[in-house]
Amino acid sequence: MDENEEKLLRLVALQNAQAVLLARDRAEHELIATNEALERKTAELAEQRESFRVTLASIGDAVITTDTQAKITFLNPVAEAMTGWKSDEAIGQPLEKVFNIINEQTRQPAPNPVSRVLREGVVVGLANHTALIGRDGKETAIDDSAAPIRAETGKISGVVMVFHDVTEQRKAENALRQSNQLLSEVRDELEKRVQERTTELETANESLRDLSARLLHLQDEERRRLARELHDSVGQILAAIGMNIAVVQSQSHKLDSFGARAVSENAQLVDQVSREIRTISHLLHPPLLEVAGLVSALRWYVDGFSERSKIKVDLEVPADFGRLPNDAELAIFRIVQECLTNVHRHSGSATAAILIRQEDGQLTVQVRDSGKGLPSKKQRELIESNRGGVGFGGMRERLRQLGGALEIQSEGEGTVVSVTLNVQSAPTDG
Repeated sequence: MDENEEKLLRLVALQNAQAVLLARDRAEHELIATNEALERKTAELAEQRESFRVTLASIGDAVITTDTQAKITFLNPVAEAMTGWKSDEAIGQPLEKVFNIINEQTRQPAPNPVSRVLREGVVVGLANHTALIGRDGKETAIDDSAAPIRAETGKISGVVMVFHDVTEQRKAENALRQSNQLLSEVRDELEKRVQERTTELETANESLRDLSARLLHLQDEERRRLARELHDSVGQILAAIGMNIAVVQSQSHKLDSFGARAVSENAQLVDQVSREIRTISHLLHPPLLEVAGLVSALRWYVDGFSERSKIKVDLEVPADFGRLPNDAELAIFRIVQECLTNVHRHSGSATAAILIRQEDGQLTVQVRDSGKGLPSKKQRELIESNRGGVGFGGMRERLRQLGGALEIQSEGEGTVVSVTLNVQSAPTDG
């Protein structure tokens, strides 16, 4: 080997050695930088871990974390207190050993939420009515959920479970549920009693309506009987007395002036009493009502009423107005009679008007006056009252039996009493 070749070889070897040294220096620098980065990352992770631990340790709920084998990796102080396990004792233990849960109602073991989280990767809530049995046997009602802990890659690296004591809440819920149940029972019992009382009241009202109807019927029959007695008995006696007085009056020339005047006055009084009894008899039960019908009976009554009360009464009835069923005619006559009596007693009106219309099987009767009217309160009492027997109550009861309706209108001056009756629905005498 000549000298030039030797120099070239030494030069190549020197260059190779320099390259190796340079590569080693570069590798050492990269290793140092990597180690420094790793140390920084480790420090950051440690800081994050400590921050995470402090956070979990300081929150008010109990927290337990596990690894992917469902073994405990962390308990915060609240979880320690509720389970009865210290953290250093519990770490590494299977979750079921530390976190012993049952169903409050069935007393059977409750499903472990961590197993489902690891299996499905979803947030899982505890089953209803879950209770935690502590290490010392103490039972605590709990509620909340478990969620997966995921690495940066998204892979599950463990489970965090957060729960809290709901004993007081459960007590409140149970108390509320019992109260609601009691309230429901009381409400049902009250509704039952109200229904019973309503039925009893309806029965009583129906009995009262039947009684009112019977009373009205008995009243009409008694009026008919009294009218007959006055006409047939008292009337005949007065007629006999009148004839006897006539005999005495024919011989009054044998009496002194006082005796003759007394006989004459007695004859006049007997005649007046006879007329009064006939009027009373006809008012109790007008014979025209059965013989000639409603219109004739009303005209006779209106004429007599106007003469006695000095109240001018107009009666407007269609010319072709025919007969109605007997009970309908009697009801309308008594209602008009009651209305005119009220006009005379209460209204102070000098006039009254009676309008009767019949159209499409419906009969309408209106009695109007121009008096002082009725106060609103009195109108409501008359409209809302269900009492029968006399006055407006008697009118309403008569109409109820025939399927009719009664309405009262009074605004400031005057009052209008309106009666509507479906005469087609009124029963007729055979």
